Amino acid sequence: MRRAWIALFALAVATPAYASFPDLVGIGPRSAAMAGLGAADADDYEAAYLNPAGLAAARRRRITVGYFGGRYQLKMDAMPRNVTDTDGILIGASLPLPFGGVMTNRLALGVAFYFPLGLINRAKGEFPSVPRLALLDNRTQTVSIMIGLGAQVHERVRVGIGVLALAALVGHIDIATDASGSATTVSQQQLVTNFAPVVGIQVKAASFAQVGVTLRGESRSDFDISIKPDLGDSLPIALPTLRVAGTSQYDPLQMAMEAAFDATKLVRISVGVTWKHWSTYTYPIKNATDGAPPLPAVDFHDTAVPRLGFELGGAVPRAPKLTVVGRAGYAFEWSPAPTNAYADGTQRTLLDADRHIVSAGLGLGYRGRVVGGRLDAFGQLHALTGSPRATGLFATFGVALGIDL
Repeated sequence: MRRAWIALFALAVATPAYASFPDLVGIGPRSAAMAGLGAADADDYEAAYLNPAGLAAARRRRITVGYFGGRYQLKMDAMPRNVTDTDGILIGASLPLPFGGVMTNRLALGVAFYFPLGLINRAKGEFPSVPRLALLDNRTQTVSIMIGLGAQVHERVRVGIGVLALAALVGHIDIATDASGSATTVSQQQLVTNFAPVVGIQVKAASFAQVGVTLRGESRSDFDISIKPDLGDSLPIALPTLRVAGTSQYDPLQMAMEAAFDATKLVRISVGVTWKHWSTYTYPIKNATDGAPPLPAVDFHDTAVPRLGFELGGAVPRAPKLTVVGRAGYAFEWSPAPTNAYADGTQRTLLDADRHIVSAGLGLGYRGRVVGGRLDAFGQLHALTGSPRATGLFATFGVALGIDL
């Protein structure tokens, strides 16, 4: 009996984490090294998330495997906040489709998978009355799958469509007594998938410049588990059915608008802004019973995230098959969470802060007639600011190796 109630309590207090790894960091080393940019000119597996239109520019089949990590030193209300370290595997691939005739070099597929080590999805948190870091607590702890298709519809225009998939959990737990009066638990859960559309366009505005626009639909990973106790005469009262439900990962509807241009033969500059529709965000957990008090208001607002990135480098003198590219970027992630208390003076529990994001990276490439590939690495530093209750910084980093097939 005690084990059954411990299991029930553990499930009842579990509450969610928020947002996905691609939204926090970027989907690959190039994008991450440039503070999340790439909608204007991404042309490999990273385009499956950044802008699927860019896949149409892929000319070689390439598979990429990499490692991403993150380490956190955050404080909440001046006390250290334990956030699970990020350790994940990235797998990406770009595949030009071998059509002939008028379809030659016009269609390409791209896929990207992010797998946090040791789990599929994690939801962790506190009761609604307990403060938590709304957009940073364990936000990298779910599998993300991106698939895209790009098409060259004009010599200057590419279009693309794709999906972002997150794992979700549904099921029920039945607690009952057997013939001997002992408590038994029957659990049944299913992993399902939530899909969000991704559509984009890239336009070559001039020989040295191109622009891109990407629209990503609302992406969420939900969980919904019913706990039904039926203990018969073991308890003198009837227990209600409990519902453990909420959202473990969430990215709002967003639109990225970017431009990339060659300042010189060796310098490429990218600028962009991403609008995020946070005002539709609802409280990330549901009440366990119908008679529970109303959940606190969220009051999130829409945000705009400016980004600036640079690439410097190209072919190595006297070794034209080799390329070396240095990258750097900056973004300001405006927090959607209000910092003021509620009108009655009650302190808010969904805490967040603005973030300054500084990034850098290095890419090494080799392109031969038969063999080719890339080795890319990046690092990011995120510094929280603008909130007296959420402070600190964290670093993300990664490396990926791509091989042309």
